[in-house]
Amino acid sequence: LTLILFWAHIRLGDVEINKIVPEYIHYAGNLVTFNFGNSTESGMPIIEEMKLFFPPTIELLLLSLAVSFCFGIFLGIVGGLNHHSVLDKCVYGFCLLGSSVPVYWSAQIFILLFCIYIKIFPTTGNISMLYDVPRYSGFMVIDVFIQGNNEIIIDMLKHLTLPLISLSLVPCATFARNTRRATINLTQNYFIKAAYCRGESRFDIGIHHVLRNILPDIVQKLNIIICNLYSSCILVEVIFDWPGTGLWITQSINNSDGRIIETTTFVLGTSFLLLNITLDILSTLVINRTRLTHG
Repeated sequence: LTLILFWAHIRLGDVEINKIVPEYIHYAGNLVTFNFGNSTESGMPIIEEMKLFFPPTIELLLLSLAVSFCFGIFLGIVGGLNHHSVLDKCVYGFCLLGSSVPVYWSAQIFILLFCIYIKIFPTTGNISMLYDVPRYSGFMVIDVFIQGNNEIIIDMLKHLTLPLISLSLVPCATFARNTRRATINLTQNYFIKAAYCRGESRFDIGIHHVLRNILPDIVQKLNIIICNLYSSCILVEVIFDWPGTGLWITQSINNSDGRIIETTTFVLGTSFLLLNITLDILSTLVINRTRLTHG
C-alpha cells in the first residue's frame, strides 16, 4: 500500500528520481508515525482534520451496523421460523426490495418525502447551526447526551434519522436474507424438531437454538458487509452534507488536494486490512466455541 501511494507521490512531482529510495523510507516512516503533513488547500495538519471528519463517519457506520444487524437478524429468524407463511413472504419481499434499491436513490427519495413534502426532518448536517455543542469526544451523539439538553438531543436525532435509515436499508436486507436462508436450513435438523416436540415456543427456539448456530455464518460475511457499508456511507454523507470522511474526500478531489487523498487511502486501506484480520479471528473463535458447546 505504501509503494502504491509513493508511486502516486512521485507522479505528483514531489520526489526527485535520483533520491527515490531514501525518500521512500522517509515517506513510509511518516505514514507509520501518522505524520501526514499539511493540507495543500487549508494549510492545516492533516491529522487535525482527520480528528474532525473521522468521528462522524465512524459514528454513522457503527450506528448503521448496529441497527441493520439487530433488525436484519430479527427479521431473518422470524421469516425462517415461519417459512411459506405470509410473514415469511413479507420478509422475503423486504430482502428483495432492500437489496435492489441503490442508496443514492433511496436517500434522495427520503429527502423528497420527509424533508420537502412532509417537512419533519432536516436535509443537511448532523446538528442545527443554532446549537453550539462542546467537543468532549468528537462523536456528536455522545457529546450531545453528555451536555444533556433535551432540545439539542431531539434536533440531533432528527438530523440522524434519514442518513441512518438510508445507510441501514441495504445491509439490513442483506443480514435478513442471509439469516433467513440459514434459519430455513437449520430448521430441518432434528434438534429443532425435538425442541418443537418439547413444547418450546418459537421465541425460545429462535433465541436459544437458531441464533447461536447461525452467528458463525453471519460473522464470516461481516467484512464484506462493512466494506459495502462504507462505500455507501460516502454517498450518504455527500447527499446529506454529513461532515464525515465522504464529504472530506469529495472536497479534496474537487480541490485537487493530493495529500489528503493519499492519507485517506492509506488510513482506510490499513483499517480494512486490520478489520478483516480481526473478523477472521472472531469468526474462528465463534465457530470453535459453537463446536465445543455442541460437543
